[in-house]
Amino acid sequence: MKHLFIAPLLSISLLFAMPIKAQDILRPAAVVNDDIISLLDVSQRTKLAIISAQRKNTPEVRQRMLRQVVRTLIDERLKIQEAERLNIDISDKQIQAALAGVANQNKMSPEKLLDGLRKQGILPTTLFDQFKADLAWRAVVNRSLRSSVNISDAEIEEVVTKIQSEGSSTQKRIFEIFLGVDTASEDSQIRQQAADIIDTINNGGRFSALARQVSESNSASLGGDLGWLQAGQLSAELQSSVANASTGSLVGPIRTTRGYYILLIQDERSAQSEQKVHLKQFLFSLPANPNYEQSQKAQSRAADAKRKFNGCSTMDLLADELGDEGSGDLGTINTNDLPQATRNAVSEVKVGETTQAILVSGGLAVIAICDRQESGGVDKLAIEQKLTDDRLDTLARRYLLDLRRSSNVDIRL
Repeated sequence: MKHLFIAPLLSISLLFAMPIKAQDILRPAAVVNDDIISLLDVSQRTKLAIISAQRKNTPEVRQRMLRQVVRTLIDERLKIQEAERLNIDISDKQIQAALAGVANQNKMSPEKLLDGLRKQGILPTTLFDQFKADLAWRAVVNRSLRSSVNISDAEIEEVVTKIQSEGSSTQKRIFEIFLGVDTASEDSQIRQQAADIIDTINNGGRFSALARQVSESNSASLGGDLGWLQAGQLSAELQSSVANASTGSLVGPIRTTRGYYILLIQDERSAQSEQKVHLKQFLFSLPANPNYEQSQKAQSRAADAKRKFNGCSTMDLLADELGDEGSGDLGTINTNDLPQATRNAVSEVKVGETTQAILVSGGLAVIAICDRQESGGVDKLAIEQKLTDDRLDTLARRYLLDLRRSSNVDIRL
């Protein structure tokens, strides 16, 4: 039977308000099916969340972060345990690729990123453990659930009709943070956590960093990025809240049947463009100044991926297998928004084919063109991908909820 783990957290802030004795630092803070989460784990992850969000490490900020951090750590242990049950192994290579991706997003080398965290008192294993849980759960979902998701032509046409009926000529770049509510008794506590997150963001916290640390949706690994969406692509529960939201505004918390959403309207643009392309990529990470051996290895991996590519419909799984962090679906992009070298390469390739390996930010890429549309078109592949992601997200949440219900969680704080 699953033990409740939210109520006891009121005492955690008191523990962190005073120095932790050396002999106590590895003391169990919680036990998840005999797997220990130590006081050090909780302290380190809370600190990482605060630093990632660019907040001051004060007792008030820690209090706001702790509830969701502990919930996240427990869920991560359940995800890793399920991956182990399915004999899914996450390699050091995959973790290093994830590290390289995050470092690249922060415009620094992996070594510099880890050194910066060490200087702020965060052990590299704190970040590695988070990567491992994310990668493990993605593999579990792909193996156990993806084959059961089939989006019909009728479902796609329903969204197309809805977009066209809305008559909107704009797209909005939307980011999300999602906090699930599994039982009625959790509602007030989750609502307070959502309010604390909004307060953190309004006081300078970085939305994308908080999404990575606390959001429970599949978009968390992307910093909550849902991409460019038109009216009609969001659920009715969310669409009504963002319809009149201006660029830069924070919307929420929005209560839905699944839980609470916090949305950021980062940008807005015209839906009319010269050309839009739906792209997927294999990305092979390279350091800022690769040596000959590193370059040759990346070129060889790129050639292998290009040779094995057999269409956009199967590329997501192939990208997970062959590529590094950052591989996969890039969504629908206005060609004018692409870097010049990428735009040139894409313009020379037919739909359903891939570019040659090209240098991009963070490494070497082989890019597949999955659809190409002139201005004003509706990207049916993007609609299908969004519907697939939403369906997978729902199934994954049910999967995790079942794991929670069947688990034994013992809080010892």
